[in-house]
Amino acid sequence: MLRGFEYLRGDSPIHRLDPRVKILYSLAYSVLCFISLKATFLALLLVVNIPILVIGKVLKRWLNMMKAAIPFIALIFLFNVLFQRFSNIWGAVAYTLRFIIFMTAFAVLFLTTTPEDLALVMVKLKIPYEYTLAFTMAIRFVPTLSRELQIIIDAQRSRGLELEKGNILERIRKYMPILIPLIVHEIRRSYTLAEAMESRGFGYTKNRTYYYEMKFTKKDVVALLCIMVSAVFLGILGKTLLWPF
Repeated sequence: MLRGFEYLRGDSPIHRLDPRVKILYSLAYSVLCFISLKATFLALLLVVNIPILVIGKVLKRWLNMMKAAIPFIALIFLFNVLFQRFSNIWGAVAYTLRFIIFMTAFAVLFLTTTPEDLALVMVKLKIPYEYTLAFTMAIRFVPTLSRELQIIIDAQRSRGLELEKGNILERIRKYMPILIPLIVHEIRRSYTLAEAMESRGFGYTKNRTYYYEMKFTKKDVVALLCIMVSAVFLGILGKTLLWPF
């Protein structure tokens, strides 16, 4: 699931949009989730996002990400059913759809936008570059961390470690031979990264320069208008129509 947010170079109309437009899109549809708790309205929001995934050529990766998130989705649904004591099954469905829409809206952003573009947007918003760099590195290294975790798991299984057997406490204890090598490896990586940054003079000057400057084009303006109109329309739709459930 973590690797599902990893950016892969692509060429589509969504990839070529200004990252600020895609950030607004993600925020707009995240806010729309709170307009109504009707499952039919939230399902409509999810359906509206599907063509964007198709145009951005990331539908298959989104489906893989949703497949990996099935345990979390099932857990959210189960907790809501138990909390509501089976009185409103559609409420549990609505909360589950809200989680899926959140993931989908931000998947469009992270799957079609380079970390460098996201960092440039944050700098333009006057966020200190140290925080911007930390955010960018987190985006880059979370998928890497996921791959390294899987490599360590495979290596330990080849040595006879059986993670699927035993009760919950025994399974947790069996993960110690996995977590310790992972933590040690990431500490070493952090030292290497710090030395590389220091050797390149990171923080020497406050006046940074950039390879290119972001500029709105006609297609960005059109996309921005479409997002605003659709968000307002869906917001009014969610507040005015009497959805059956």
